[in-house]
Amino acid sequence: MRFGHEYRGQSRRAWRGASGVVIAALGFFLLGPGCDDSIDPAPPKQGNRTPESTILVQADSLAPQFYKLALNWLGSDPDGRVAGYNIRWQCIDTPGVANCTDPAPWLFTIATRATFILPVPEGTATYRFDVAAVDDEGAADPTPASQVFTFHNAAPVVAFQASTLPTVTLPAVTFYAEAVDPDSSANPNDHDAAGTIAQYRAWLDGDEANAHTVAAALSGVTFGPEDFQGRYGPRTVFLKAIDTGGQASAAVQHTWQVNAPPDQGILLVDDCRMGGFLEQFSDASYRNALDAVAPGRTVVMDVETIPRLGRADLEATLSLFHDVVWYTDADTVSSGALELARAGLDSLLSRGGNLLLVGGLAFGTRGAFGPEEPRFRDFFGIETVFRGPNGSTNFALSLEDTVHAVVTPAVTRFHFLSFGLRAVMECFGSRQDAVTRSLYFYPESTFVRATADTLQPFVNTVQFDVGVQHQLAAGGHTIYVSFPLGLPINDNLGENEAEIRELLRLAGMVP
Repeated sequence: MRFGHEYRGQSRRAWRGASGVVIAALGFFLLGPGCDDSIDPAPPKQGNRTPESTILVQADSLAPQFYKLALNWLGSDPDGRVAGYNIRWQCIDTPGVANCTDPAPWLFTIATRATFILPVPEGTATYRFDVAAVDDEGAADPTPASQVFTFHNAAPVVAFQASTLPTVTLPAVTFYAEAVDPDSSANPNDHDAAGTIAQYRAWLDGDEANAHTVAAALSGVTFGPEDFQGRYGPRTVFLKAIDTGGQASAAVQHTWQVNAPPDQGILLVDDCRMGGFLEQFSDASYRNALDAVAPGRTVVMDVETIPRLGRADLEATLSLFHDVVWYTDADTVSSGALELARAGLDSLLSRGGNLLLVGGLAFGTRGAFGPEEPRFRDFFGIETVFRGPNGSTNFALSLEDTVHAVVTPAVTRFHFLSFGLRAVMECFGSRQDAVTRSLYFYPESTFVRATADTLQPFVNTVQFDVGVQHQLAAGGHTIYVSFPLGLPINDNLGENEAEIRELLRLAGMVP
């Protein structure tokens, strides 16, 4: 590509340009003061002679000019000193830039160099840079130095990220993008990089007027229920990338099937990733229990199969449901999904939804709720989370443990048959009020753990709860169980399914 520019020296001609261009451009990389420090002449001073201005044109200024340009300028004052500079960019011929004929304002700076990024949304544009030195008495150079540049901007190239395109979704989905910019820098050895991609824009079914635009750092554009407006079946998403010069790529598109959420649907979030037989058993426990009491109502979201987890995507999905079952069972390393879903779960419970959460990594040492933990403890009716001798809130499970239960009349105690390696649980104290109920617990002095000093093992001096039911002021119900309820117990591989069915009832999800 060929790029042109013209040096006009000092000119009295009044140029008109885009006021927004100057403001935006001067927001980038203004560097250091560099004013003339010459000594003021001794008074009395006869009048004031105006300063002179110069733009320093580098030897490589004849090379191609991209929309990101570094400039230097200087000033001199014959009877004083230069205090700063008025600078501006004037829009001469810039298609796609609004208000291109409006006068551009002068901006004052003490810097003598800066790097500017000019809007070039249509591939080519012409701008004029003016600089007027200002002396110590406030007089500006009446004949500013000027330089005219023609800028070029090649369109970026965008694609959907590999292996992230869905074939069937609910009306809540995120599309992930990646893009490169052919003229990402003036260095011919550094083209086709992503550093100058500024935004992604996506829209549904040709409706670009209602597009979503996000920062490129987010990589994904999320569509929620409000975007689908109750329209299901085949839908098509269009996606563009926009570089820092305002140039947009050609659009790529993808068509997929959008299904309506089931009536009174229950979202089952499978966040169990321990692998092998135990994971299969745990998965079957929850699915069988839901199929038995809520046939046709369950939508499974298997975290392990999601190519990329996103906060916005999880929030949009959770917004479709009033009832959510989320289990991690004996996993001891968080997938990150529960952390990303904080805002979505907060919204669910604040609007009176129901949540059954099973897993040992919600609170305390490895807690998923972070700074929001006090709020979520309140949601679950938990007064305090206990700590062991080492200060951790995560207690190692033992196959010798006996957990007391008050959920179903036929089962009052649980003995574990197996669980994942280093399975953990959290022990806590439930509130003592009319809307909170302890479901699973270790009575006082029954939770015994060896310590470094085996003569004084760790024993709970109060009841340690590991399961709690709570009714929210908004009308919803929560249940938190911190041990792996979905795994085999009591020499009866199906007994825990009966327990899960009863928890679904207590959580208000089924009659």
